[in-house]
Amino acid sequence: MTMISTTLASRLSAKTNVRRYTSQPRAPRLWLQRLFWRSELKTLDLAQMRDCGLDPMAVAREAAKPFWRD
Repeated sequence: MTMISTTLASRLSAKTNVRRYTSQPRAPRLWLQRLFWRSELKTLDLAQMRDCGLDPMAVAREAAKPFWRD
């Protein structure tokens, strides 16, 4: 879970508006990863978020996104 939290923290802190077009075979794999990451975010409690240095509001926004949105 530490690696996932670290990856999510870096993704949440990145402020890029660049749309990346993925090739067709990569999209389902990316979607599954996002689905997993966002479901993991939903399981974090406030103490765990603080421990990872994550903003609870940013976590809630990210967890609420559908898997196909970047």
